[in-house]
Amino acid sequence: MFRLRLKRIVLLALLFGAIAGLAWYNVETSASGYDSIVRLANGRKQKPDYDRLFDESIAKSITVVFTKASFDALLSDMKTYFELYGTYQDNTMHPVDIVYADDEGTTFTIREVGFRTKSNTSRNLPMTIDWRGREIWHQTSFQLQFNATFDYGSDSNEYAVLTDREVFNLDQLNFEYCKTVAGEIDEAMISESYAYKLYRRAGLDLANASYGLVYFQVGEKTIPYGFYTYLEPIDQNFLKRHFDGDIARQYGDLYKCTDTSGIADLGVDFETKAGINRNRDNIRFSYALKNNTNGGLRTTHDALESLIEAIHGDDFTRDIASLLDVDAFVRYLAMGFLVGNTDDFRFNFNNYYLYFNVYGGPAYMIPFDLDSSLGVGKHQDLSDNHGVYYDLFPATDAANALVANVLAIPQYRTLYLDYLEEFTTLYFGFETFHAEYAVAKSLYEATLIAENHLGNQLFDLRNSEWYFTVKGEQVLTKVAAARP
Repeated sequence: MFRLRLKRIVLLALLFGAIAGLAWYNVETSASGYDSIVRLANGRKQKPDYDRLFDESIAKSITVVFTKASFDALLSDMKTYFELYGTYQDNTMHPVDIVYADDEGTTFTIREVGFRTKSNTSRNLPMTIDWRGREIWHQTSFQLQFNATFDYGSDSNEYAVLTDREVFNLDQLNFEYCKTVAGEIDEAMISESYAYKLYRRAGLDLANASYGLVYFQVGEKTIPYGFYTYLEPIDQNFLKRHFDGDIARQYGDLYKCTDTSGIADLGVDFETKAGINRNRDNIRFSYALKNNTNGGLRTTHDALESLIEAIHGDDFTRDIASLLDVDAFVRYLAMGFLVGNTDDFRFNFNNYYLYFNVYGGPAYMIPFDLDSSLGVGKHQDLSDNHGVYYDLFPATDAANALVANVLAIPQYRTLYLDYLEEFTTLYFGFETFHAEYAVAKSLYEATLIAENHLGNQLFDLRNSEWYFTVKGEQVLTKVAAARP
């Protein structure tokens, strides 16, 4: 009996000790930031969230929640940058919370996400004050960075949680609004996202895209911010998803190629246009190295140089297949011709990534920024027909050494014709586009109107049926005529 009582006493003592210890632990961990760490972590299953985000049949929205202080700081930093450099391209990250919601009942909040505006030519202040003191809201493209660490020290628990945090299986997410180009807006609304889908159907590795609504909440005020294309970024996560790393999980060089400091034509003058962007100082390069930067000290670009030397060398036919994934490049040319994207590498030396395999294999060209597609946007067609009647081998190819050299090889010229015929027949139909358009219109248009969102509110097919129909007919006719 004595032993039984002793056991009970010991067990009770242990129980009370455990309760006291837990209470002490909770106090201590709360004081040391444990609650903050839990608040910052994302414990959701990433793959289902990724699939849901890029499912066009689900109506979705993302609300960007600013404190008044963080929004004022964003405007102040952008204005200061403009005063220094004459552009709003300030990339300072500002803390926001985001709320995701969809019509399947999924909703969740992520705390302390990095926010910045983005784009080279269309970036602007999200809000200005007019002469009567009224707030005027403007759509602008922007980026969310889920692993931004702000001012947390690198030895802090918050830094450790944030630096590895992913949302939707992504480090970042980009948002593009429907821009007006030369007085023309894409009222079909889904064209850019659909163009990405067409490139993927053509067998190319490029970003995933979808669309949905965006709201800004600043303090207690909510601004219906409009219909946006949601875009997966081309970054280290993208490389992991599509390419093999080495034994140490390292990846090859990734360049973002634009007309930032001169055309990205893969010309012999590349050296002055290749480097690591220093956004804080408004220094940017047409061939901007996005990884393997060695803390900003990287000065050599051997893989890029080897490719350019082959393009302009005497042994192009012999060397090019070992330095460039030519099959993927020809697919890119064929689908780019079909969607009428004249702001790409072929027509404008612009808007592509180059990825160099970590094992020294062939480079891979990845298109992006497809808002000038499917009968809308920028074009160099003086008849205002968005490239519908272009020749399959336009005269402008002669000015593009890589395109001209590849299509001068009979094997690749035939492959280009084959892909044009295949892609037109299998993927380039108005009916498929119209079906997705009709779903998007039914999911979003009524809300855009009822809530008076910024930007375009009414879906319209504009010239889409004409573009798909006539472009497809033109391509098949021209391919048949070009066959031997």
